[in-house]
Amino acid sequence: MRRPPAAPPPPWLKATYASTTKPSPPPEPRAYKPPSPSQTPKEPLETPDPPKQSLIRRLFSTRNVQPLPDAEPKDIARGVEASQRVVRDGFLDPRYRPAARRVTAIICALPLAIYLSYVLFERRFMGKEQKVRPVSLGGEGREGMS
Repeated sequence: MRRPPAAPPPPWLKATYASTTKPSPPPEPRAYKPPSPSQTPKEPLETPDPPKQSLIRRLFSTRNVQPLPDAEPKDIARGVEASQRVVRDGFLDPRYRPAARRVTAIICALPLAIYLSYVLFERRFMGKEQKVRPVSLGGEGREGMS
């Protein structure tokens, strides 16, 4: 609701200052002077962090991983020896840890994904109803517990 224009504004809308002296005027703006080419940076000072990849993208990486130039050629006997060392000592070569993490995640997640997708398929297309938990009131069903 608007106030009539004849009424004075309320006291809390009036701007008041702690001192009675007038504030000094702002300084004059300086003229723009472009920086010299020697002062401009060639590259940005801070590089932004790359966007975090999703779990699926990290597990199933589709990028073409090139072997390091100083990588040794593939040797089947060396792989067998490394796997025996893991079984014998429980020590995994650091080079295989990312692959082991992916395989472990797949082994853990795949059964859940298969089961849950089947349950959701049944609900969506087969008409199966979601289970409803029975609601127990206050003290019912607790007689034998105490």
